[in-house]
Amino acid sequence: MVPVLDLNSSQDKKTGLIADACTHWGLFHVANHGIEAGLIESLHACSQNFFSLAVPAKQAVSRTMDNPFGYYDRELTKNLRDRKEIFDYAPNQLTPWPDSPAGFRTALELYALACHHLAAQLVSLCCQALGAEQDTLTQHFQSGHTSFLRLNHYPCSDHLAATEAPPTGPYGISQHSDAGAITVLLQDTVSGLQVLKDDKWQDVHPLADTLTINIGDMLQVWSNDRFRAPLHRVRASEGHARYSAAYFLNPDNQTVVAPLTETVSSSTPARYRAIAWAEFRRLRAMGDYGDYGEEVQISQFRA
Repeated sequence: MVPVLDLNSSQDKKTGLIADACTHWGLFHVANHGIEAGLIESLHACSQNFFSLAVPAKQAVSRTMDNPFGYYDRELTKNLRDRKEIFDYAPNQLTPWPDSPAGFRTALELYALACHHLAAQLVSLCCQALGAEQDTLTQHFQSGHTSFLRLNHYPCSDHLAATEAPPTGPYGISQHSDAGAITVLLQDTVSGLQVLKDDKWQDVHPLADTLTINIGDMLQVWSNDRFRAPLHRVRASEGHARYSAAYFLNPDNQTVVAPLTETVSSSTPARYRAIAWAEFRRLRAMGDYGDYGEEVQISQFRA
């Protein structure tokens, strides 16, 4: 059963649970997360209203090779087109905002800020679980961080089926791990997320009043493989469309990621070479935007 972290628990209980969850699952639900229910409801409504717009209206705010934010309906995972459409917003970056729905920009900005505070809190708990000071990684997620919020819509039909777009894969999103540190996922009531656990794909059903958290590649490297970024995927929608919102906590572009000192010893040497985050993210994004070769993976940086 997917672990549940209650942020109202004692410090020792929180640290112990997050250590166990990140070691054995790489994924958990978080309760009493502090993000207001009204803000979550507003984001859900804005997401559904935006994706219900006519295709030309959405494509008018599409992302480009030069600007990776805004609407997109041709993203690739493992070189297969996902059965989804998205809208990406990043704080302090140029996002092409649509004229409607009303309140769309405000809802995304406020929700992203709330998620950032939550994700930073979880990173601090992860540091403590690794035997490091809670503020060990704080500097990487302050001004200049490269985090972003993504709205996802998994429709039941493919509006690009009759176009020259690459054919879709069999999933809403094919199996992958997230590139950054931590992902904060808001699911609706429609199940679709799956995680690879003990060599079996297990459903991660939405749990009322919680958010779903998974760690990413960079936290796996910082932990020197104590914590594992889970492979996960999303089933294609059948019968009911699915909506979700993911906040990806990413470090700033100057960050060089290597195993934390506290995770390295004579018996457990560093398992990774240093990774320049900006270059790693650039190469991963190239694989997401189009079929420009094999997606970069942290396994390529094994020491």
